[in-house]
Amino acid sequence: MNTHPGMSGLTVEVEKLEGHKVKLDVSVEPEEVARAYERAYRRLAARVSIPGFRRGKAPRPVLERHVGSEALREEALDLILGSSYSQALDLKDLEPIDRPEVEIVSFEEGEPFVFRATVEVKPEVRLGTYKGLGLTVEPRPVEPADIERQLDSIRERFAELEPVGPDAALEDGLFAVIDFRGTIEGAGFPGGESQGVLVQLGAGQLEAEFEEALRGARAGETKRCSLAFPEQHQNPALAGKTAEFEITVKEVKRKKLPELSDELAREVAGVDLAALRERVSKGLQTAARREAQEELARQVVEKVVAGSETDVPELLVSRRVERKNRDIAERLAAQNLTVDRYLEMVGLDKETWEQDLRARAEHEIRRELVLDAIARRESIQATDAEVEFEIARLAVSHGQRPEKLRELIHRTPGQLESLREGIIAQKTVQYLVSANGGVGPEEQGARAGLGVETGGGADETGGGADETGGEADETGGGSKETGGGSKGEESSS
Repeated sequence: MNTHPGMSGLTVEVEKLEGHKVKLDVSVEPEEVARAYERAYRRLAARVSIPGFRRGKAPRPVLERHVGSEALREEALDLILGSSYSQALDLKDLEPIDRPEVEIVSFEEGEPFVFRATVEVKPEVRLGTYKGLGLTVEPRPVEPADIERQLDSIRERFAELEPVGPDAALEDGLFAVIDFRGTIEGAGFPGGESQGVLVQLGAGQLEAEFEEALRGARAGETKRCSLAFPEQHQNPALAGKTAEFEITVKEVKRKKLPELSDELAREVAGVDLAALRERVSKGLQTAARREAQEELARQVVEKVVAGSETDVPELLVSRRVERKNRDIAERLAAQNLTVDRYLEMVGLDKETWEQDLRARAEHEIRRELVLDAIARRESIQATDAEVEFEIARLAVSHGQRPEKLRELIHRTPGQLESLREGIIAQKTVQYLVSANGGVGPEEQGARAGLGVETGGGADETGGGADETGGEADETGGGSKETGGGSKGEESSS
């Protein structure tokens, strides 16, 4: 236990409890209590109408008789408690990760205000070496085959579909225009019928039963198949039922790639083929350098985290897992899938899924704690200009006006702080790369996006799991669960 006299007539005693909890015994001088009562009186007077007095002009004794002394006391307590709690945390350099349990020991005019707060805080981080690590990553050389693959992808983008002969049988790689109609017990159902649908066989666009039925079919033929809906289907009306489908092939087509020529190059980029090859080569070299920077950043951060020691509070892990599950479920729902159905498709059991999510969550939080500790030691901050730049960047990427997004961020609790912390995390990664002898921030740009997750950013679909797609909508780089209960938020007794 230690005592530290303090700021604005405030003293704090800290006692470490089990786990990551601490108990703060806080005492605030009577002068601060008097100021809180004076502010409370003025606030109440401005809100309350008292006959015979203009609003805000009633003397305090009259106001107290009108609203009651307890109302004035509660207003004063509301004013002093939050600021005193925040000061106590700052004084002891503690960061809460949860709301505190507060006990008011004494609060009377003319006497010290004494309260006790028990709260879980960020754990201490014992940093290892994080400068001069000697790591290097060379850009991957660009080979002629890489250039050809890129040119082939350009040909793919400009490909056209052309009909094949009437006797051509559908096989993998060919396209078909189909009509289909499904029934359950002889009756149609919503979403079970469509016309003129273009599909490619063997591309994974169709259910396996559809693919099997269509393989070998010719234009004009009708095929039938059965499709069993899973018990966990998102539409309860279809769950566990079997539908019978009729599929009519209207046309069979194949993809025709354009010839790689000056003509195609001019259509694509306004240059001849030789110039297009050179442009593609330079683009691939730039991408290789960027990938090398990202890999170097990843390796540096992983080595720094591995060389540091810290505990990861269970509270943060459980919150992160809960958030991941929620985000994944929402994304899967947008694809008409449930988590259970997805696990069935990729061959994962629920226990493995949960274990993987927990492992990922713990690793992310450990990384955030280490990066935060380095940022504090090196005084890495986010300037107002950097925050404004990031808001503008996010607005452009989301097709919004910067002023609208700025208003939303300022209106949403915790969003601005989350944005700042995300910038600080990115700057810390850039600092570590530079301190390792790698490319410095000035060569990368202010926010070069080093491709290192700074916390909770990637929305994994779990378990050795594939990602279900889409990048995280980050308004602040890292999950701020490690920031927990804000220092300035009101404490609840």
